[in-house]
Formats: sequence, structure tokens, C-alpha cells
Amino acid sequence: MIEQNDKITEYLEDYHAGKIAKGLEIGVPELDDAIRYKQGQFNVILGLDNVGKTAWILWYMLCLSVKHDLKWAIWSGENEAGELVSQLIEFLSGHKVQDIPNFSDVVELELKVLRWFTFIDNSKQYTAQELFKLFKDTECNGALIDPFTGLNRSYTHAANYDFLNETRQFCNSTGIAIYLNTHPVSEAARREYAAGHEWAGYQMPPNKAQCEGGQGFANRCSDFITIHRLVGHPTEQYNTQIYIRKVKNIRTGGQVTDIANPIECYYNNGLGFTVNGNNPLNTVNTNHLDLDNKNILPNIDF
Repeated sequence: MIEQNDKITEYLEDYHAGKIAKGLEIGVPELDDAIRYKQGQFNVILGLDNVGKTAWILWYMLCLSVKHDLKWAIWSGENEAGELVSQLIEFLSGHKVQDIPNFSDVVELELKVLRWFTFIDNSKQYTAQELFKLFKDTECNGALIDPFTGLNRSYTHAANYDFLNETRQFCNSTGIAIYLNTHPVSEAARREYAAGHEWAGYQMPPNKAQCEGGQGFANRCSDFITIHRLVGHPTEQYNTQIYIRKVKNIRTGGQVTDIANPIECYYNNGLGFTVNGNNPLNTVNTNHLDLDNKNILPNIDF
């Protein structure tokens, strides 16, 4: 079907008038300058094992939900839904689940989390098409596939491009934003900072082309994010490094970050990431729990 000229003219008119909306922010300037939620985006996330990809993206999604009431569908083949919900409760409340005195308060927080997050049963493997149907049925704003290699599919070069094209088309046709967690190839996992570097001997962050499946994932995505952590480092192991490697549309917000200066998100003992001491959920956290009175403060609405 040929694109209608009036739609093109309408876009140009809006762009000329400054009406093209920016993507949604979370209230952390360092992150908002680099990454935005945008409807219908296909985002690839790359990171080594055990660096906290799932935890960080769930925190980021929760920040968007609290601020903009976005809904998410989550398929995580490597994590139980209960574990993920407990993390989200701790991000949202600013307290460990075990430290919340009354289980009824935990349940109230669970219901708030489940207002925004729907979890896909991970007891079976899904094809991409099956997940896309489930995502669409939830009427979500965005969805997480975690990880790519957990899908029931072939992983040949041709099959990978079929998946990328299908995902791109799904995003275009539904307006649902997809976030895809991926791992790097083995060669990337062997790369370490050289002798003399302050992080000598620790693994280096992978680059776009080292994504499992190759450069095609960077070619076909909207934005490309690398998440990294110096696992085992005595002082840096709880700093999650965020590298924005690609932003397809800078007109609607976002920019590639300096390769030498990633955005550092401190893990904060699992109670929500902070960037230069700023966690947008803190304004929510302080209103959630009154541990002296042993209950959730009443009439909390996000």
C-alpha cells in the first residue's frame, strides 16, 4: 500500500510547528538525556551474564509506570514471576520484603505492581509469534523478552533476520515497544581491561557487533543499550554501567553516550537504582511504609 501524501504533510506540519512529542522520561536527567520510552520502539539490550540486565530494565519500567502509568508484559525464561515481583515491590517500597511487618502490606504492594506488570508463564517455550499475540492481548504499552535465546526458534543467520523483521513489524503495527535482552558471543566474554588500566583483569563491556546473532540486531533496532557491571570488584561491583550505543530518532529524545563515561546506576542493595543519588521512586517510597505504625499509609494512589 502506498503511503498517503496527506500523512506525510501532516507530519511535516507538526514537525515544523514543534509538535513532535519527545519520548517519555523518568525524572533522572542523566538517563532522560540518553534514553526515552517511545511508542512502537524495538530496543535491544546487551550484557554479559549476571550483570543485572533484568533488574535494571524492570526498575526503569517501574519508574515509567509510576510517572506515566505505563503497562508492561514480561516474559522472563530465566526468572520466576514471584522473584521479579518481589524485586519490584522492594524498588517501589524502598524496603526489603522481609522487613515489611505485615504480609497484608506486601499483598497491597503486590496488587499495585500487578496493576502495571503482567507476567507470561515461563513453564513452556514460546515462539516469537506466540509471545507477540500474548503481548497484544494484554494491551500493554511495552513488553520484555528475556532473553532472546530462550525463544523456541532456529538461530541461523536467516532465522535471526526473520525474527528481527517480524519484531520490527510487530512494533510498527501495534505501537507496543519491545525490549529484548540479549547476551554477547563468547569472544566478548573473554575480553578484559588491559594491564595498567584501573580495571585491569575485569571483563570489558561488549559492543554492538558482539551481540549473539551479530550486527544485525543493531541494524534493525531503534535503540541499543549495553548494561555492564564489574562483577567481583571490591568497590565498583554494585555500580551498573549503562551505555547507550544507538538512538535511531534523536528528534524525539535520546543520544549516544560517551563510551568512556557510561551512566552509573548504583544498585542500592536492591532497593532501587540511584544516579548521582537520584532515584525517582524515592518520592513514592517515603509515602509507602510507616514502619513505626506497622502498616501502609492509607489512601496511596499513584
